[in-house]
Amino acid sequence: MTLDGRLIVPTEGVSAYGAAMAALAESARQEEFPALVRSTGSGGVTWFTVTEAGVVAAVQAPEDADAGDQAPADAEHTPAAPAPAAEPVRRKSAPTSVPTQQAAPKGAPEPMPTRRRPTAADYASTVAEPTPSPAREEWQGVVNSLTGGAFRVKPGAAELQRRRDRARVQRGLSGHKTVVFVNLKGGATKTTSTYLVGATLGRVRGGNMLAWDNNENQGTLGDLSMAASHDHTARDLLENIERFAIPSNSPELTNYVRPQGENRFHVLSSQNKASNQEAIDGNDFVQLHGMLRQFYHLILVDTGNAATASTWQAAVEIADEIVLVALNKRDSTKKLAATVDILVAQGLGDKLARGVLLLTEAAAPQGKNTEQFRKAEENRVEALEHFGHYVREIVQIPYDGGLSDGLQVVFEDLRPATQQAYLAATAAIVDGL
Repeated sequence: MTLDGRLIVPTEGVSAYGAAMAALAESARQEEFPALVRSTGSGGVTWFTVTEAGVVAAVQAPEDADAGDQAPADAEHTPAAPAPAAEPVRRKSAPTSVPTQQAAPKGAPEPMPTRRRPTAADYASTVAEPTPSPAREEWQGVVNSLTGGAFRVKPGAAELQRRRDRARVQRGLSGHKTVVFVNLKGGATKTTSTYLVGATLGRVRGGNMLAWDNNENQGTLGDLSMAASHDHTARDLLENIERFAIPSNSPELTNYVRPQGENRFHVLSSQNKASNQEAIDGNDFVQLHGMLRQFYHLILVDTGNAATASTWQAAVEIADEIVLVALNKRDSTKKLAATVDILVAQGLGDKLARGVLLLTEAAAPQGKNTEQFRKAEENRVEALEHFGHYVREIVQIPYDGGLSDGLQVVFEDLRPATQQAYLAATAAIVDGL
């Protein structure tokens, strides 16, 4: 055959068809455009293109082709392969009409199907979830311990849930976070909840954490915490705040906060033992918070009972998450509902929606036929329904007599159910951060 007037002579071992296709592909490569070919056979004239990769695709005749060169309507007349006498027609633009669905000539290589190829991330995500390690708690854990590992009993549902909650508490956070505990009613477990969430975080998560008594009056967080070698408060820290403009002076914070031993967090009290210290105001709170966030990854703020107090206003504005707390008693949940209305009116509804409610039982369980049980059950149902419209999650805390005396909290003395409930509460709080 000839190509642009050049005679194409097949080399030894190469067919005329193969030589023609190679020449057409080379022509397409040089022109940087598929070669348009007119093939004449017994069925008439057929037009097709050949790419530099040798891919053949049938096309309609160009508009400027002679009438006798139009392709026959009957597809059966399309040749299985281009005839050796085919002549390429050079064009810098594509044919006027190129049907996308027309079949390629028989015998022509089919294009590879286009599909998404998996990435390294896809490969890594196919790793199966690891099998839980043998039980370490409850009767399953006792069996595993007594047999020295000869038996490998799987953990029960309760232990698996505790493991999941611990993993939630331990997950990473993007920068410093501040959480406030609110209810405008006194005695609603704000202080107790602040301390026990701090203790749970310290024992399960670790790191630099602070529980801060930001009560505008006589805060009692210091009464629940372990004593320190000093009686300093937030007011004393404020008077020496310039010392901590130098980060290397951070160890001196121990002169103002109270380390909590095995609970692994610090407490900043609002009042000294004599309860005669002047409380800080909202501007003081903002100034202290700006300094303390440089040294603590997580700050828990126990608030007071006055929404009009500047310290309360500053705390809810600064907070990354708001935690509602209440006893399962009518007066406590009623006051909390009023607290929620104030937060929403101040434009904090979206922030509140990321928070949780900790609802604590006010008394030990009684028989189902008692008046106390009936009232507690009715109030619980109403509280769950009402506050469920405002917060992301509600965690119920059981009654624990060891927390009702207002004295120093000893975490190890808490009932297992109470420890588990505060683990679930802490996990829910971290989820919102």
